[in-house]
Amino acid sequence: MSALVISRPGPALAASTPRRAGTDRPTAATGLRLTRRGRMLLLGLPALAVTSVLVFSLLAVLLGSLASPAKASTRDAGAGLGGPAAVTVLQGDSLWSIAAASAGTRDVRDVVADIVSLNNLGSNVLQAGQRLYVPLPE
Repeated sequence: MSALVISRPGPALAASTPRRAGTDRPTAATGLRLTRRGRMLLLGLPALAVTSVLVFSLLAVLLGSLASPAKASTRDAGAGLGGPAAVTVLQGDSLWSIAAASAGTRDVRDVVADIVSLNNLGSNVLQAGQRLYVPLPE
């Protein structure tokens, strides 16, 4: 009769199998295990990028609506002035005659200075057909 021999793993085989620290179970040789820091990087960086894009988009929308050209038309053209009106210069008109017609109760010299500043005029010479912005009386 022949004898059947069953061998059990000895200390040499058990030492070569990688084991998890603090347990007697061997670790899985396949698969990827992420540490806490690895999970934070894998999930945190994309979340941070998406959040920053949303915040910058929201700021762009808010600041764009506050500084839009449509808001510029609601502001006064100058200090203490009504909104400017466009006037076409006729033959024989001067800055003084245009300012006197639109001065109301204001001093004509101040209105002439306002017309010069509103239109960025370099001289007092006007051409017939020229468009000027004139402050409206208060």
